[in-house]
Amino acid sequence: MNILFIGKYPPIEGGTASTAYWRHKGLLKYGINFEIITCILNDSDYCIPKYNCNKNVHVLFERMSWHIPYSQLYAEQLISLALKIAKNKEFDAIEGSYLFPYGFAAFIVAKILDKPLILRHAGSDLHRIVSTGKFDDVVREMANSAKIIVTYKDCEYIWKRIDTNVRLYFTERYVPNTTFFCDDEKGQNAVFLGKITEKWNRNQFDYFLSGLKGRQYYGAISVYSNNYTVSAFKDYFEKKEFIVKPYSFIDPEDVPSVLKKAKYVLLSEIPSGILEESNLFSEAVKCGCEVICAGEHRMPRIAYDEYVQQQIKIYEEIVN
Repeated sequence: MNILFIGKYPPIEGGTASTAYWRHKGLLKYGINFEIITCILNDSDYCIPKYNCNKNVHVLFERMSWHIPYSQLYAEQLISLALKIAKNKEFDAIEGSYLFPYGFAAFIVAKILDKPLILRHAGSDLHRIVSTGKFDDVVREMANSAKIIVTYKDCEYIWKRIDTNVRLYFTERYVPNTTFFCDDEKGQNAVFLGKITEKWNRNQFDYFLSGLKGRQYYGAISVYSNNYTVSAFKDYFEKKEFIVKPYSFIDPEDVPSVLKKAKYVLLSEIPSGILEESNLFSEAVKCGCEVICAGEHRMPRIAYDEYVQQQIKIYEEIVN
């Protein structure tokens, strides 16, 4: 089965992109193949540096030339590239992962190519954009065109508000592959993987500090992030006589080795009002790390093999 996937994917940093990476890696052995289209400016703070994309990953890196009104025209670029790729390869379905601009682009491409549409969402796109009600009409059109909307039970009420007849498929958000995320070696350091934004609750630093001191840890903190985040960690922790070791964002394949060498993982809390779970929490626990986080997280309710079977059923649906 060949799927044209339009969505967040490495070299984009973040949970939605890494979830797609690990999901595709697990499904490949079952004969589900993906041609991937994504977009991020190569000078973006959230672009993984020196990421080596496989030949099936197509990334829109370059900034658009100036025009009126100025924008990056991401949806239009994604659609154009998808149609170009589809001229040389037959696809069984179009998948949009993250509703705007990716899901919208997939919606248009699926209509043009007359292919089944799979829609996936994350937390921020559904709760920060869709829940405003400003996009109800276009989201309703997208939802009604989709053969399957991949969602989660705690998000059902939002979709039902948009349209009671949408075709929902409930799955676990993410389950780490225990072949890669396992407790087979253990280090003694503390790590932070992620990013700090302007809205990031800085009181979390106090919680991190208290958690580390409460565990009698006074060693180095390795921060895998962008310059803004590294600077924020340095400004706070070096005044407390901790050493902060800066590293760039890393690709998902390298995360297991970092976690296996860590004892403590400093984890951001989920922003208020967002129904989401942290990939890193379950990955860290599987690797035997102690997680220090001001907010609550939960482990997946199912095992990895069951999660993969959930995903396989999504693609089986489109050919039935």
